[in-house]
Amino acid sequence: MSAIFFLFDVDLGQSASMRLPNGRWCIFDVGCNSTFSPVRWIAGNGQGSLIAQALFGVPSFCFLKGTVSHMHGDHLADYANLFQHGPEFLKTVNADQAYVTDCYASCSNELSRATVRAFSQRYASGFSPAVSTPDYGGVQISELCLPVAVARQIGGDANSRVNNASVVTRIDVYGKSILLCGDMEREAWEILLGQDCAQMLQRGQYGINGNAWRALVANVDILVAPHHGHRSGYSTDLLNLAKPSVVLASVVAKDPHVDSRYSQIPVQGIQVGAMRYSLISTRAQSHIRIEIHPPDVLSGQFRGATYWMFGEIAVKHPI
Repeated sequence: MSAIFFLFDVDLGQSASMRLPNGRWCIFDVGCNSTFSPVRWIAGNGQGSLIAQALFGVPSFCFLKGTVSHMHGDHLADYANLFQHGPEFLKTVNADQAYVTDCYASCSNELSRATVRAFSQRYASGFSPAVSTPDYGGVQISELCLPVAVARQIGGDANSRVNNASVVTRIDVYGKSILLCGDMEREAWEILLGQDCAQMLQRGQYGINGNAWRALVANVDILVAPHHGHRSGYSTDLLNLAKPSVVLASVVAKDPHVDSRYSQIPVQGIQVGAMRYSLISTRAQSHIRIEIHPPDVLSGQFRGATYWMFGEIAVKHPI
């Protein structure tokens, strides 16, 4: 069975998801807007028991895994809907009070502050069943994040201190790899990945396993750009290690801050129909859907074929 990856168009925010080959769903950040909730859309299309819903009044759909990369409102706005449908496992920042205070300070309005407050009070450290590990149906999902205390030592304003503690997620499926970078900014990438003596010394001082981080980001096919593709998140160290075929960016319409370097080398570019892309953004293409199919050994194709859809067809085409 194929895997299907989505980067949804949620305007100011981010939400991505994958339907695993075993039919279960994972979601990575839960941004939404006034007209579209990825959580509700997935729940409406996911596999579930209508009998259980009718007899017991419980949702017929449950996410296997959720990740909230960091506690800014545009990445967790729809968390209440998420927790009506599981998830069984949750990965998020291991927050302390100073981190939450920085979240409040960098919120743009009281609604965002209330969202952060409610989420942090209930789910600040994530959770998982005590004696179980996820069955991702043959997909490998790996995640790392900087401890919040280290993100504060790196410095910057409250917004940057929150962003730099983002959970970074790598998905490997059928020989293809996808890297979701949260909102991590350039200064953190440089310390994590840089190879000059000062950066290596800083890693030692902070207790950072640079080899683990380099392995996480190296040689990916699809890079979901950090910090919505803004210049603040662009890192030459990251791009040179990742060498992505294509970069995706969750971007609000008319956002002037997307870094044009995501369309340049070392991004290799891909062909979709008659068009060639290096950078694909939600502001230009709306919803993005990528189907990744199992390798066809008989034809000699050892890496999974990918099929792309953009816009409304991406969420209206059968799953």
